[in-house]
Amino acid sequence: IQIRINMARTIKKTELTKNFRAAALNSKKMVHIVPSNDGWSVKKEGIKRSYAVKETKKEAVKIARNIKSVESIIVHKQDGSVLKIIDMADSKNRKY
Repeated sequence: IQIRINMARTIKKTELTKNFRAAALNSKKMVHIVPSNDGWSVKKEGIKRSYAVKETKKEAVKIARNIKSVESIIVHKQDGSVLKIIDMADSKNRKY
């Protein structure tokens, strides 16, 4: 019986590799503030979908500061280039 249980839980090597890649992408601790059609998008690095969308860049930065796992916030200009990088290791940048 124990062998059958172990065999039932066998994972293909390719699936395991995909899971590790997904975990690595999700462990990124940077957030980007980027322009979008509806205003400014808060996007975690490595994730396609927006975390939040706000009308102003200031509101988007405020949302990003409140994400506890974030180490850096990269704020972009309207043209997509980098405006500034906020280091969240500095406690004055945290706004819980």
